[in-house]
Amino acid sequence: MHDIVMLGEIHWNKQEYEWLRSLVANSEFADRVDDIVMEFGNSLYQKSVDRYIAGEAVSIEEVQLAWRNTLGLGDPPPIYGDLYKTVRETNLRRHGKHQMRVLCGDPYIDWDKVQSKEDIGPFLGHRDQWYAQVVKDEVIAKHHRAFLIAGSAHFLRRQGNGYIEPELRRAGAKTFLILAGTNAVKGYDDLDHRWDSWPAPSIMVLKGNWAGRLAAIPVISGGTEGIDSRLKLKDAADALLYLGRRDSLISVEALREEVDGTAYGKELRRRMTILGLVLPYIPEDKESPQFSRPERDDRPPSFTLPKTMERPLPPRPPSR
Repeated sequence: MHDIVMLGEIHWNKQEYEWLRSLVANSEFADRVDDIVMEFGNSLYQKSVDRYIAGEAVSIEEVQLAWRNTLGLGDPPPIYGDLYKTVRETNLRRHGKHQMRVLCGDPYIDWDKVQSKEDIGPFLGHRDQWYAQVVKDEVIAKHHRAFLIAGSAHFLRRQGNGYIEPELRRAGAKTFLILAGTNAVKGYDDLDHRWDSWPAPSIMVLKGNWAGRLAAIPVISGGTEGIDSRLKLKDAADALLYLGRRDSLISVEALREEVDGTAYGKELRRRMTILGLVLPYIPEDKESPQFSRPERDDRPPSFTLPKTMERPLPPRPPSR
């Protein structure tokens, strides 16, 4: 029996978040899960999130700071706020029954106090450590059952940072890891048609079958990365959430009208200037293919890590 289920997500994916909203609204899920831990949630705003999820009269302008002010770049698309809303609505329908809580798993950065890239370093350098600490303090110590959501690089076994799951297991958690993916099995043009008969989305346990023997990185990156990776899916996770054929997957973008000409849009540009990035932070189209064919780009990366990454996190301020 697992008390913590982890989903390594594909950021911005429409099909994935449609599935997550239906999962959260399911009464069996809501009966069993105490906490949903979100990478797209700034711990500085945990108090506002708690009030919102509990059904209190919290304005969207107040609570959306939790997912707009994380360490991620740009304005997150509405699918993230919609998941928070679905948890709130599910709790309201279940008045008097077991209630779920959303925990913010990203460090408590206060962007109003950030003046230079070095101010960001300690938070950026301790993202996984803080996420794990939230789970240890708010889930494991309370003997809760939780569903964890973060980008696959944060959870992937034998790849990426490799910190969160081992740390939770050392704290006594029994974990089950699911990676979201598609039917790309090597390069961009290498699609495995054995998936064609599978309903989408569907979950497949990876031990002892053909899917488990596939290379993990192409499956979770749509064939855009890891062509030469030797990491197998069965070694990277316990199960695969098959979202559908690669070319059917859709990336949802932020709403341009909510950003252009607004104070928040100005703040996003300020953050990117601090980081030394020149990016189109809101694409023209609301939806686009999740994975585009990789293009050769010999330009050097435009982002260098802060020198303060190894500094400890500052004391946590009171939650807002």
